[in-house]
Order: sequence, then C-alpha cells, then structure tokens
Amino acid sequence: MATDPEERRGDEATPPASGEAPELAAANTAAAAPGAAAPGTQVSETDVINATTTSGAAAPAKVSETDVVDTAAAPGAEASKPDVTSATPAATPELPRGNLLKRGARRVKAYFTEQDPTFFNALLPALIIVALVYTRSPATNCIFDEQEALLANPYVNGDHLLWRDAFKRDFWGLPPTGSIGSYRPIPNLIWRALWRLREHPWLPHWVGLMLHAVNAALVSRLALAIAPKNRAFAWLAGLTFISSAVLTEAVTGVVGIADVLGGMGVLLALLALRLPAYLMPLGVFAALLFGLFSKESVIVAVPLTAWAALVLAPALHPSHPRRWLRALLALGSAAAALVLYTELRRRWFPVALPPELTEPLPEGAPLAKRLLHDFMRWFAQPRLPTDPINNPLVNAETPDRIAGALRVYARGLGQTLLPVTLSGDYSFPQEPIPTSRFTLPTLLGGLAMFVAPLVGACAWIASWLRERRERRASTADLSIAAPSATTPSPTTQAALSNVEAESKIHEEIQSLEDRSVAPSAATSLEDSSVAPSAMTSPEDSSVGAQQAAPRSSWWARRAPRVDRPNWSPRMITWLILAWVLVWVPLAFFPHSNIPVVLPTVRAERFWYLPVVGLSFGYAWLLTWLVTRPRAALWSRARLVGITSVTLFIGFQLLSARLHALDYTNDLTFWRATARSSPNSAKAHLNYSVMLGARGYMKERLVEGGRAKELAPEWAMAHVYYGDALCRMKRASEAWPHYLRGFELKPADQNLISLALQCLWDERAWQPHEAELLALADKYPGTWLAHLARDLVLNGEKHGGVNPTYRPRGYNEGPKKK
Repeated sequence: MATDPEERRGDEATPPASGEAPELAAANTAAAAPGAAAPGTQVSETDVINATTTSGAAAPAKVSETDVVDTAAAPGAEASKPDVTSATPAATPELPRGNLLKRGARRVKAYFTEQDPTFFNALLPALIIVALVYTRSPATNCIFDEQEALLANPYVNGDHLLWRDAFKRDFWGLPPTGSIGSYRPIPNLIWRALWRLREHPWLPHWVGLMLHAVNAALVSRLALAIAPKNRAFAWLAGLTFISSAVLTEAVTGVVGIADVLGGMGVLLALLALRLPAYLMPLGVFAALLFGLFSKESVIVAVPLTAWAALVLAPALHPSHPRRWLRALLALGSAAAALVLYTELRRRWFPVALPPELTEPLPEGAPLAKRLLHDFMRWFAQPRLPTDPINNPLVNAETPDRIAGALRVYARGLGQTLLPVTLSGDYSFPQEPIPTSRFTLPTLLGGLAMFVAPLVGACAWIASWLRERRERRASTADLSIAAPSATTPSPTTQAALSNVEAESKIHEEIQSLEDRSVAPSAATSLEDSSVAPSAMTSPEDSSVGAQQAAPRSSWWARRAPRVDRPNWSPRMITWLILAWVLVWVPLAFFPHSNIPVVLPTVRAERFWYLPVVGLSFGYAWLLTWLVTRPRAALWSRARLVGITSVTLFIGFQLLSARLHALDYTNDLTFWRATARSSPNSAKAHLNYSVMLGARGYMKERLVEGGRAKELAPEWAMAHVYYGDALCRMKRASEAWPHYLRGFELKPADQNLISLALQCLWDERAWQPHEAELLALADKYPGTWLAHLARDLVLNGEKHGGVNPTYRPRGYNEGPKKK
C-alpha cells in the first residue's frame, strides 16, 4: 500500500526512547498514522490503543472493550478500515448497562479499598446498613416498655412540665417519690422534642438508628487509630459492630436509645484518649458526663477508660506513650465526671435508700462487701423493683444467684458469636434458678467473667515486652551504617523509595482509569509495576520500617509517617487481646446480677457496651483469616478466610433483620417472643392479651393456659386465664382461677379489680358473695378486702368496682397521666 513520503520520514524519525520497552516502542511506531499524532511525537499507551482502531478516518462514537483489545493486539500492523458492525454500540445494546454496573462496582470497591474509614467516610455506609437492616414498619405501634416510656410518660407527652424537669424525673417521667429506678434525662429530652413533631414511636425509633450508625463510624475511627496501617481491620471493626445481631433490641426498640447514647459517650471518651495529654482529661470528662446522664450503667466506663488509656497508649501515641500518666489522667477525669453526675443527681433527684442500704452491715463483713455497701449508699440509685417472674434470681441464695448469672453471661456471649435465637424476653422459667452450681454454661461463664481479665493482664505484659523489643530493634537498625545524623539509614531510604514508587504507580493507574482504559490494561500495569521483593512481610518488619503496597488492595497497609514507630501485627494483636479480654466482662458486670440484683434476669440490650470491645476482637480475627495465610496455601486459605468473613457478617445481618421484623407491632412482637422463648410464661401471657384485644378469644385461652402451666404460682396468669373465660361468657368456669389468683396476691389492686369488674358485668358475682366476704375477713387490710366489701355494699352505686380503681381496658395502652 502506498504511503506519503512525509509519513515515511516521520516514521523513520521516531526512534525508540531510551529505556523504553520494545513493545511500547513498536506501538508508538505503529501509532504514527494520519490523524493519530504528529511526526516525532511520543505517543502514550492510551493513545496507542485508541489510534490502532482507526486509519485517518473519524473514530467511532464508542469502542467496546473487546474491540480495543483486538485492535491493539497487533502493534505496527497496517491500519485497516474499522469494523463498524463490531464497534457500533447499537449492535450491542446491553454493553452500556454492563459498563455502568462494572463502573459502579469499581467505585464501590475503591471507596473501601482506597480510603481510610475516617468518621465521615464510615458514616455513609453505616447509615445505609442501619436503614436496610434495623428499620421497622412506619405503621408500628408502641411495643412492650415503649408504652410506659412514651404513652404513659408525663414528661414526654404532658404539657404541665418544663423542659428542665427532665433532670427531676426518672426514665419513665415519674418523680423521685414514685420512681421505679433508671435516671436518664437525655433520652427524655430527645423523646419530648420528637413527640412534639409527631406522637408516634417510629420517629424516636429512627433517631435511635441514626445514633447507632454514628457509633459504628466512631468504632471504625478508633480502630484506624489503633492500627493505622490496617485499613481492612478498621472497616471490619465498624462493620462487625453495626451488624451485631444481639444489639437489635437496643437499636430497633425505642427504649434502647439509652444504651445507644451511653455507648456513644464511652466511644467519645475512648477517642478522646488520642488527644494530647493536656486536652485528653477534658475530653474524657465531657464524654462520660454525657454518657452517665444517658444511662447510669456507664459508671463502668470509669475503670474501663483508664484501662484503655494504659493498654492502647503505644498505639494511640507511638512516639511518646507515657502510659501511666495517661492512665492516671483518664482515671481522674472519669472519676470527676462520676462525682459531678452523682452530686447533681442527688440534688435534682433525691431518693430514699432501700432497706438493705439503710441498715448497717454485720460486724466481720468482708472488706469488698463493705466498700460496695458504702459506695451504693453514696451513689443513691433509686430502688429497683423486684419480681421473681422477671428475675427469678431475686429469691436465690448468693451462690445460686452467681451461678445463674454466669450461665446467663455465657449464653449472651454465645449470642454475640452465633445469634441463632434472639428474643425480647427471657422471664421465668426461661432462665430459672440453677439446680446445680457446676454446669457447663456456668463454668464457661466463670472462665469468661473472671479468668479472661487475668489473661488480658498477661497479654498486656506481653505487649509491653514486645514493645521494648521492637524499640531496641529499631534503634539498632538506625545506628547501623549511619554516616551522619542527617543521613537516613538504608532501611529508611528503601522505605522512602518504595513510598515514592507506590505514589507514582497509583498516579499512573488513576490516569489510565480516568481516560477510560480497559480494566485489563490497568490491572496488568498495576500487577507488573511492583516487584514481589518490594512487598515486605508485615511479620518481618521492624519498628521504623516502612511498607509499600498497592492502595487498591483490600488488605493494603497504609504507609505510615517515617517519624513514628510502626508496630508489627503481633504487637497490635497483644494490645487488642489485653484490651478486649478485660473490657468485655467488666462492661457487662453491672448487668450481670452479681453485684446488684436487677429487675430483669437477662436482656440483649445489656450487651451494647461489651460488643464495643468484642467488635475489635472479632474484626482482628476476621482480618487475620484473610491476610495471614502464606506460601503455597495462600490461594486456598485466602478463599477460606474470605468465605468465613462473608458467612459471619452475612449471618449477623440476616439474624438482625429477622429480629427487627419482630417489631412490626405488639402482636407480632409477642408471637415471635413466645416462639423464641417457649418457656417464658410472661411471653405467652402477653401474647394471649394481644390475641384477646383483637378478638381471638380461643387462641387467647390457649396461650393463657400455657402461661399458667409454666408459672403455677403466678397470680396474674391465673387471673388473666379466668378473665378470658369470663369474657367468653363462661363466668362460672372463671371463678376457681380468680380465687387462686386472689389467694396468691391479695394486695394487687389491678388484678383484683379486673376480675371483680368482669364478674359484675356478667352478673356472676352474686353466687360468690359469701366467699368474697370470707376472703375479706381472711386477708384484712389488703386491696382484696377493700374491693370485695366495696363491691358487695356499693356495687349498684358505682356500677361495679369504684371507677377510681378500675383497670384500663385492653388494647388502650397505658393512660396518659
């Protein structure tokens, strides 16, 4: 084929550049065609790929990836007329859609592999996850404790209280004289503001979701501060925390906002440990004060924050840890926050001490018991209600109570790993008093509660020794072959070279991607530009050594600053073990029923603070499964690791979503609870009430009978079973069950008035008039005596029970006060 002489002279005048690869030189020679480039001009790789598809003619509107590869495969070949059929997008209409999906997938991958999980980078994915996983139906109603916390809370929905009265009321809006415990002003302030916008539980629920996403972003940011080289660990820490299914009750339920806000205060205190020593105490003080006014159990953060400052100082301040100074500053500021919170609460919300605290301890009591007794007198927590149905451990002897508490702890710890079954209630006899003090769950709980902190202390000692060894190794490396104080060591020079090479590689790859180069070309350039010898193993690196790795890799290690120590993965492992093994049991201890008997034997929302620490341990293990395998087993072990991570996170997210669906409405919630906790009499009884409120009386009778069988000494189960029969026009059959409930609890006003009113409405009380008067004589001074006589004497006047003492109707929820 004839060519123009000027073109031939141009081709001959373009010799290969010095050091240029032969393939690229040949491609540049072939690219010097009409309309491609001026003679003697250096042609880039992108221009080569584009130019070989045309021969002086106008370029097609779009060239597919396949056409690019095929036409670029023969550099130097004579240009021919392009194949319009294969190059025209109209012939392959599905291609643009595929390119769009691939481009979107690449951008999503780049978001996580090329960016550190700073707070704002991690917040967006966290918001998306909580919205997809934990959101409940907008048509939901108030479920379980939400009725008392929202509908019956006079501070939230009342108009006669001022905003500042939140600090003079308890969690349920009650004054100190009528409080049942739980002083948490900040959640009440949020609820009141949201209730002014709309009187519905969905908006407070949605705010709780957003706060949980913020906490997950804080977890990722803290993980990045602990291991700044390991981006995968930081992302996985936040993902593990936000996907932990055992936290569904705290996140999806409105009442759980107290746990979420308390966790936020603790996380902010941990992040404040990164501040300089002169600012850190102020940050810890403010964060924990916020947490304490959100939930009283944040008191446990006082020793936990000090322990974190002691253990994590080398990671958060690698150049100058000053661990003991930082630990003392953190402990002092945390204790100051506790003292201020307690003194303010004692002034704003004074409560009467329970009898067990007003009476002095007997002589010879152990020192630990005396110290706890004196502290509880000063702390002056409102008296907590005791109910053997909600917490059967209230009637257990101390050894049996501890055994049952350790069993509950072991089962809850197992739920954080494998949340096979999640439930909204674990009442009697789902968690009964143990018949034996030495069972496998109890022993495992004892190891996890008392032995794990000792192991954590040993791990801290190991981290301290490891730190000294790595610092000595760093000093030795820097002193070898150092001609002058200003000349960097060979190790540092090699590290700087690797960093520069990495930067150039990243810029070149980004340039190719911006110019729409085929993915195969970019990938080949990335894979071939770095020699394997340049990739230093993290395990073999010493302190001060800098590592270079492609930033687009999921397990890429970010090159740290040269002037700060670079701890090995083993060092970080010891730090995380030391921190987590002490954090988890100590964070759960106030809810364990060991120091203080709580109103509830077990609740999944109690795990919010412990899971903060567990998420770091689980994330480090998951990262190790992906990055640790070496040599010939790399491909297979890496596949196993990635599969394990995917299954763990996927199962957690699935379990969380399924449990969140249980919060659709009160009927769905109690049906799911009765199935997940089949031995909970309370779950079956509440499910029966929800069925009766919707007219399913036969089903209500079945569930009520199940509750009565599970708890034969529970007065409410007998009275409610009789009430179901009474409302089914079977009042004569209801009387024996009413009578049994009266005898079990003659002082319960609500139960007695409920039964007597139904008997009056069905005109079935007269045959039992003599028995009612006999019961009044048998239990003098009780509500049974008063209401029975009043019904006999003044029933016609009041239309049954005095309206002042009548119970609220079914499905009306608590009445506003």
